[in-house]
Amino acid sequence: MSHFSGVDLDGLRGFVAVAERATFHEAALELNVSASALTRRIQRLETALGVALLERTTRRVTLTPIGQLFLPGAQRVLHELDATLSRVAESGNARVGQITVACIPTVTNHLLPRIIRDYRMRRPEVRIRMMEGNVSAVARNVREGLADFGLTFMVAPDPDFLFDALVTDPYCLVCPVDHPLAELRSVEWKDLKPHQLIISGRGSGNRMILDEALRSVNWQPDRPVEIEHLTTSLGLVEAGLGISVVPQSALPGEPQSSMAIRPLVNPTVTRTIGLVRRRGVTLAPVAQQFLLAVRRMAPGLAREVEERTARLAQAAS
Repeated sequence: MSHFSGVDLDGLRGFVAVAERATFHEAALELNVSASALTRRIQRLETALGVALLERTTRRVTLTPIGQLFLPGAQRVLHELDATLSRVAESGNARVGQITVACIPTVTNHLLPRIIRDYRMRRPEVRIRMMEGNVSAVARNVREGLADFGLTFMVAPDPDFLFDALVTDPYCLVCPVDHPLAELRSVEWKDLKPHQLIISGRGSGNRMILDEALRSVNWQPDRPVEIEHLTTSLGLVEAGLGISVVPQSALPGEPQSSMAIRPLVNPTVTRTIGLVRRRGVTLAPVAQQFLLAVRRMAPGLAREVEERTARLAQAAS
């Protein structure tokens, strides 16, 4: 019988994730657990082994000499286990399958292509079907089993769903480059009121988030132009027909010479984009692997959004 009965897979995966990223925060994001839960996993592993594997400081985590000795073996064990589990999952034609993802239109510019491209590199034989619709339509398609996942944001918690957060998506001002608000480095919400505003109609998910976050701010003009899809507003702004409030994920990949993009502040309003699925439903092997792949991507996706936000702020200065 092994003398190390307290060594488990959660502890090994937690140790390897922290060792490879040198921070508990990023490792916890990758494993989709809280930092405190990850700390407990590492502590159980160290107790079972009777040694310290990590040295913790306020800013960074480093390996002890024994941790450096232990890391290659732990990585090898996990790699071999993952390879074995993949072979089991792929047996019996498990490699043949389809994933259906329902998504909101504003994630189709950057986030969705990034996720699909990464997954197709890992599993090129899996068919991926996409269904586009507003927040309500995405939720309905997932709830009724027409889609395995929804790439969307949650206006309010729903007990029928599980939600894996991926990125925090800030709302920005988009206006013609010669508009008076384009002269500002950042724009306050109350500054929008005198201008013709193009915005999602009442009842839409984005409008509900804005109305809830900005109840104390008098920011809307008396007669805004209401649209069904926020992506429509970009063409209207480019034609000089008004200004709009758009989540960063919906912005074009390359700067448009006819449009200016400015951060909206006081307050900063964001939405959280993530992967939603039905609670209590067992996913098929290909869908389980898709979920795992997206979870692994989450820290990188979040960094990309932060970097894009910083570039937009720099361009406005």
